[in-house]
Amino acid sequence: MLIFALPAQAQSLTYARYVIDTLCSPYMGGRGYVNEGNHRAALFIANEFKRWEADAFGENYFQPFEVDVNVFPDAMEMQVNKKTLRAGIDFLINPASAGIRGTYKVIRIKEKHLLNNKKFEQLLATSFDGKALWLNYRAKNAATLQGKLAVFKSAVKAAAYLLPEENKLTWHISGQPKYQTEITLFRKNIPRKIKTATLNIDNRFLRNYPTQNVIGYLPGTLYPDSFLVFTAHYDHLGRLGSKQYIPGANDNASGVAMLLNLMQHYAQTPHTCSVVFIAFGAEELGLLGSKYFTENPLFPLNKIGFLINLDIVGTGDEGATVVNATEFTNAWQTLVQLNDQHKLLPQLKSRTPAANSDHHWFYQNGVPCFFIYTMGGIKAYHDVYDRPQTLPLTKFMELHSLLTLFANAVQQP
Repeated sequence: MLIFALPAQAQSLTYARYVIDTLCSPYMGGRGYVNEGNHRAALFIANEFKRWEADAFGENYFQPFEVDVNVFPDAMEMQVNKKTLRAGIDFLINPASAGIRGTYKVIRIKEKHLLNNKKFEQLLATSFDGKALWLNYRAKNAATLQGKLAVFKSAVKAAAYLLPEENKLTWHISGQPKYQTEITLFRKNIPRKIKTATLNIDNRFLRNYPTQNVIGYLPGTLYPDSFLVFTAHYDHLGRLGSKQYIPGANDNASGVAMLLNLMQHYAQTPHTCSVVFIAFGAEELGLLGSKYFTENPLFPLNKIGFLINLDIVGTGDEGATVVNATEFTNAWQTLVQLNDQHKLLPQLKSRTPAANSDHHWFYQNGVPCFFIYTMGGIKAYHDVYDRPQTLPLTKFMELHSLLTLFANAVQQP
C-alpha cells in the first residue's frame, strides 16, 4: 500500500511547493496592491482552476469588488545617526502612516516621564514641531502605557513618532490613512542613543482600488445543488517600498496550495456533492473579500452543507486548531475520530468562534463552518521571514487526507 501512496503524496507536495514558490515570488510582490501584485496572484489561481477544469459561476472565475488601501510603493529608507536601517528587519512603518522626507533631530521621551502623570501633562503642553520623538519605553510597560501613548500621539504634533519593539517586527496593512508618521524600531538592531533620524518614505492612498475573489467549482455526481466549500485567502501585505516585500508563505500561500491540492483531488475523484473553491482577496484588510461574497453570493448560502476555511496550514508539528469546534460539535467529534483512527495530526485543539479569518462572515450567516490552522514549527508571521525556503509543510498531506475523509463523512444532503 505504501508503495502506491508515496508517489501521489510526493507529487502533491511538489505541487504545493510550486504554488507557494509562485505566490511568494518577487513577481507577486507580496500579493498586495502595488505593481498589480494581487491581480497577478488572482490570475495565477484562475489559471490553476482552468488546469483542473473547474467550472465558473459566471463568465469567468473572478468576483470583482473595490477596497481602500494605504501602500508604500517606492522609497522606504531610514537612517539613525547616519546608520542605514533595513525595512522589515530593523524598522517598520505604521501601515496607516503618511510618507515623510527629511532629517530630524530626535528627542528622547523617557519612560518615567510617560508614567508620571505630572510629567506627562507637561509633555502634552510642549511643542515638538519638526522633531522626531523617540518614545523609549520597555515592553513590560507597553500595556500600562497604551492609553497614554494614544493620547500623546493624538495631542502632540511632531514630524515622526519612533516606537520600540523588543520581540519581533510584525506588519499589517491598512485601509485607513493617518496624517502622521509612526515607525517601529527593533531595539537590538539600532544604536542605544539616537540623535538624528533621516527618513525617505513614500506612501500612496488608493481609493476604490479594484480587486477580486477567485471562485470555481467541480459539479457533484449525485447532488450538484448541494455544496461543500473550501476557502483560503490569497492576498497578503505587499511591499515595503520598492526593494522589500512580505512573502506570506504560511499566511496564506500555504492555504491556497491546500485549496488547489484539494481541487486536484476532486477533479480526479469527483464528489457526490458539488465542491466549491474560493480564494478570497482583501482578507488582510479586514475580511473584505469574504464579507463581499456573503453579501453577494454566487450560489445560495443555505445550500452549503459545510465550509472549511484554510489559513496558515504550512506547519503542523503540534497539530491543528479548529475554530468553531465548540459550535458544530457533531462535526468536531467526527473530525477528531477520523484523526485518531488514521493517526494523521498529533492533536486537534478546539477553539470557540473568532472573527480571525474568512469563515467569520459565513458563520454570521448561519453556514456550518470550521477555520483550521496548523500549530508548531516556524514562528514567522506577518514579517519578511515568512518565506517558502523555511516553510516545512510538516503535516500538509496528513491534513489533506483528514479534510477529504471529513468531507466524505459530513457532506450528505
